Amino acid sequence: MVCSSSSLRDGEHALGLLKNQLRYTREENISCVGGGIYPNMLCAHPPFQIDGNFGFAAAVAEMLIQSRKGYILLLPDEWKDGKVRGMKAQGDITVDFEWREGRIHRIRLCSSREQKVTLECNGISKTVFLKPDGTEDMIFD
Repeated sequence: MVCSSSSLRDGEHALGLLKNQLRYTREENISCVGGGIYPNMLCAHPPFQIDGNFGFAAAVAEMLIQSRKGYILLLPDEWKDGKVRGMKAQGDITVDFEWREGRIHRIRLCSSREQKVTLECNGISKTVFLKPDGTEDMIFD
């Protein structure tokens, strides 16, 4: 459900769900309520832990970047400062970006083929033309 919340641009709700999953628990009996995380960092949500572990990583990625063919949306507003390197967007585009105070500061896009992509961040939409094995660096101040 976390990915659904971030896909709907409801980052606050998605962040709340992520924090709930990171709640430490020692409960070893299976319960369908509560969830959390065991001391070994495995998800405590039944019936199968690995889906929670993979789902958590996917949810964090969805809260930072969402893409579909020809479109990339960057959404780091739930975290104050940070950077990401090597995330993949649809169309085999590698995305690196940094943000400060919840706003994108620097973006680097790298594509293995020529393509046009619309990039949305900081409330701005920009069309970028990527060349094969080239990079596009952008700075927002």
